[in-house]
Amino acid sequence: MAVPTRPSSTYPFPRSCPYEPPTELGVLRRTAPVSQVTLPGGGSAWLVTRYDDVRTVLTDERFSRRRVREYAARAQGKGADRFDGGLSIADPADHARWRRMVGQVVNPRFVESLRPRVGAVVDAVLDGLDRPADLMAGFAFRVPLLVIAELFDVPTDLRPGLEEWAAAVRGVGSSIADFGQAMDVLHGTAAALVARTRDGAEGTLGALRTVLDPEGRTFSDRELVSTVVLLAIAGYETAAVQFGNGLFALLRHPDQLARLAGGQIPAESAVEEMLRHAQAGTGLAGMTHATDDVELGGTTIPAGSAVVVSLDSAARDETWVSDPDVFAIERGAARHHLAFGSGPHFCLGAPLGRLELQEGIGRLIGRCPDLRLVAAPDEVPFASNLFSHYPRELRVTW
Repeated sequence: MAVPTRPSSTYPFPRSCPYEPPTELGVLRRTAPVSQVTLPGGGSAWLVTRYDDVRTVLTDERFSRRRVREYAARAQGKGADRFDGGLSIADPADHARWRRMVGQVVNPRFVESLRPRVGAVVDAVLDGLDRPADLMAGFAFRVPLLVIAELFDVPTDLRPGLEEWAAAVRGVGSSIADFGQAMDVLHGTAAALVARTRDGAEGTLGALRTVLDPEGRTFSDRELVSTVVLLAIAGYETAAVQFGNGLFALLRHPDQLARLAGGQIPAESAVEEMLRHAQAGTGLAGMTHATDDVELGGTTIPAGSAVVVSLDSAARDETWVSDPDVFAIERGAARHHLAFGSGPHFCLGAPLGRLELQEGIGRLIGRCPDLRLVAAPDEVPFASNLFSHYPRELRVTW
C-alpha cells in the first residue's frame, strides 16, 4: 500500500471539550486508523488509534523504544550520577532480564500484602482534608507519592527529596531541561536510599538485592537506583492524573457515584471503567520506532519511523466496547482497556496502580458518599502538557 509522503495533522489534537477525547481521534479511528501526524517539534510520527493496532504496537518487538531512551539519556547528560533515561534496559534481552528480576518482588501477591499500608496512607490523607477541598493537590497528587515512600521504606530525612522531585515534575510542562533537573533530584534521593539499603535489609529494596537472574547475577547498586527511579516515574504522575480524571468522571455522573457509594457496584469495577473512560494521555511518553517495515491497519509504516499510540482512542473503539462514550461503572473490566499497556511492556506497577485507585476511590467515597463539585463541570480548570490532560484543580465539598 502507498505510504503518505507528509504528515496530515498536528498532534496532540486540540480538545473542543476539556473532558472528552479530541474529535479527530474518533474520525481517524474509523477512516484512517494508522496515519501520519506532525509533532510539536516539527517532526512526524505515525499515530495509531484502533484497539487491535494499538495492542500490536505494544506487543510486537519490531517496535522499539531504544531511540527514545537514547534521546532521554543525551538530554540528561553523562556521568554515573545521572539517570540514563532507561537506556540500560532498552534492548529486549536487558528489558526482559530486568522485568523478571523486579517481578520476583513487585508482583500481585506482594502488592496485595501492601493493601493495609496503602489504606492507612489514604486514611491519613483524607484526615487532612478540609471542606471545601482541592482533590488534585490534596489527594490525587498526595496519595501516589506517599505510596512510593511506603513501597521503598523511604526514611523521614529523605522524603523531602521525593517532595521536591514531585513538585518539580508537576511544573515541568514540555521542557526537557526542566525534566532533566527534576530527574536529578529523584536520582540523588534514590542513590542515597540504595546506599543505605545493604545486604540483609528488609523491605522492597532489601528483597530486590537478593533476586538473581538466570546467570546467577544480582542487581548492581546502579541498577537498583535506576529501578527506584523508573518505578517512581511510572507510579507518580500517571497515578495522580488517573485519580484526577477518574474522580472527575464520577463527579460528572452523580448517578454512578451514588451506585458506588451505595454498594451496588464494587470499587474494583468502578476503577476499571475509570481506567477505560477517563484516560487522558497523548501517548507521546511511550513513543516507539519501527525497526523494520511493518504493515499495520492496511498501511505500511517504514523502518525508522516514530510511532505513537493513542490509548484514549483505543479505549473508545466501537469494535471493542459497546457504547464506548458512555461512562458505566458496572461494566468495568480490564479487557476493555490498555491503560497499563500489553505484552512485554505491560506496566510492572499495574497491580499497585489498581490497588491505589481501589483503596483511594473506595475510601474517599465511603467517607464522603455525597461528594460533589463546588463549581459546574464546565468551570473546572484543566492542565495540559505534551503527555497528559487532567483537572488542574478539583474543588469539592460533601
